[in-house]
Amino acid sequence: MFSWYKEYRRASEVKQLNRDAPLIVTHATDLFKPSILTEIACQVRDHVDRIHAQYGTSLIDLKRAHFDYKRMHKEARHRADQTVLSSMTLTIIYIRAEMVGRGADQARHDIEAFVNSYADN
Repeated sequence: MFSWYKEYRRASEVKQLNRDAPLIVTHATDLFKPSILTEIACQVRDHVDRIHAQYGTSLIDLKRAHFDYKRMHKEARHRADQTVLSSMTLTIIYIRAEMVGRGADQARHDIEAFVNSYADN
């Protein structure tokens, strides 16, 4: 009965994620120096790896991880820790893009490109 509404919300979230990911990456590259960008990229990579290892990759697992990372994002915002805040934001966008699925591939690719270009090997 309300399948059209679910699809509308999903399409809206896909558009939002695909718009937010490059915006956050651009903001970070404009704001921070390369050493900080390396730190942010390493944190994002570590958080995503931790989420997949600790929580899992099913939808319910990603929802649990999303809930926990929203709390950590809020704590970073209260501390005004811009480095952690940026890495948490990108991690949350990545998790949400995984939850949404195929439509948000562009957001995941943008974050992966940022991590691949700035993170240490």
